[in-house]
Amino acid sequence: MKNDMKNDKTYLRDNDAIRGYFFISFIALYIHYRILEILRINDLIGKYSVNELLFELSKVYAVKYSDNKIEFNEIPKKVESLLKKINMDILPKN
Repeated sequence: MKNDMKNDKTYLRDNDAIRGYFFISFIALYIHYRILEILRINDLIGKYSVNELLFELSKVYAVKYSDNKIEFNEIPKKVESLLKKINMDILPKN
């Protein structure tokens, strides 16, 4: 967890805070390895890392307007092609 997740020292003193920290760390580790498994299944492990996939997906933003309407910004072509490669249909339809 120290390398991939950048979890090193907690600097927490409360037992409940430490339990919460490790619970969130466990969930993050589970998600990390689930994404790694998806990349491995689709033979993309040498082309993309988990961090690269998450970075590319972070370029998609939801914009909430003053009339409470929510729309997504323009979705980059690289994100669309990457999601097709991993067989995921998680983007909204226009």
